[in-house]
Amino acid sequence: MKIKAALCETQQNPPKFSIQEVDIVEPRQNEVRVKIVSAGICHTDIAYATDEWGIPIPLPMVMGHEGAGIVESVGPGVTKVKPGDHVVISIPSCGGCEACSSGKEWFCSKTADLTLLAGGFDFFDTTPLSRNGDPVHILFQQSSFAEYTVTNQRGVIKIPNDMDLKVAGPLGCGLHTGAGSVYSVLKPGVSEWVLVTGAGAVGLSAVWMAKAMGAKVCLADISDERLALAKETGADAVVNTKKLSQEEMTKAMMEAMGGAGAHHLVEACGVTPVIKAAMLAVRAGGKICQAAVGGKMELDSWFFGEVDSKEITFTRMGNVSSGTIIPILCDLYKAGKFPIDKTFRYYPFEQIQEAIDDQMAGKVVKPVLLFD
Repeated sequence: MKIKAALCETQQNPPKFSIQEVDIVEPRQNEVRVKIVSAGICHTDIAYATDEWGIPIPLPMVMGHEGAGIVESVGPGVTKVKPGDHVVISIPSCGGCEACSSGKEWFCSKTADLTLLAGGFDFFDTTPLSRNGDPVHILFQQSSFAEYTVTNQRGVIKIPNDMDLKVAGPLGCGLHTGAGSVYSVLKPGVSEWVLVTGAGAVGLSAVWMAKAMGAKVCLADISDERLALAKETGADAVVNTKKLSQEEMTKAMMEAMGGAGAHHLVEACGVTPVIKAAMLAVRAGGKICQAAVGGKMELDSWFFGEVDSKEITFTRMGNVSSGTIIPILCDLYKAGKFPIDKTFRYYPFEQIQEAIDDQMAGKVVKPVLLFD
């Protein structure tokens, strides 16, 4: 079957994507073919396309790993979903390693192999996409910057048919990570303070999950617009750290939370001075969840003030399975407690380049592609 897909053919900055016609295979053993309705654009897609992280990728490649849509057909052995089901496609897992066997597939030992290290191939060491007979590589076993995708059923999460598919795509990655970090790692008590650094999709989803669990939330960021959105949608306090020194950041965070400091921290910005300032704003015995990729940190500097019996967890996908957290997020959204669409700007699939340019320019929190 011929479909339209957005191809990345060179790693460059700014990144370039072009919509072209490619061929997609029929679903094979344990595979599902999904007609994509929406796909979020994540910074990870841009980082690979620009080589920001120094990771070479096989080209050409179709990116996208925050897709949602409708199951169009299934291959032999598929029992998880059926044609017509509404689904979110999340991070792949092998199903056979110790982590997967114990129900902790977010720790799958083969995740790296299934995402990029396999050379952009699938479970069959091939690719479901091709152009003029040559392979077109895939990202994270998904490649949702396309009208259809073929993926292993393990990465597909069925959602209620009354959940708006236009909203559902980004639930599979960044929102999953932020909300999961609070739900599964921190587990705040009612009225405890949760400090969140970074008002992107990860940080805002952490804010909303914390509020849904009855906690109080302070959010720190450098954008007045994003802080205003957070305040409008539930944050109890906000701090603009743009012109503050590290010491001033800590003081402002502490004051915003009444002086005693946070019980919990979700670090979702990855900026070294902010990480250290926020750690100091956590009270003794507090819990810290590092959800962002951070810059250089000198470990010896942590032994003066920052530690003090604090527990630090480096999370992967919020340390929670997609099958657990995604249905919860759907329920919270429908109840008005997880207003993710307030962070979205929708773009027709044909305008993917504009969407990516806008995200890189900081014009939008979360660009989401819509397909016919």
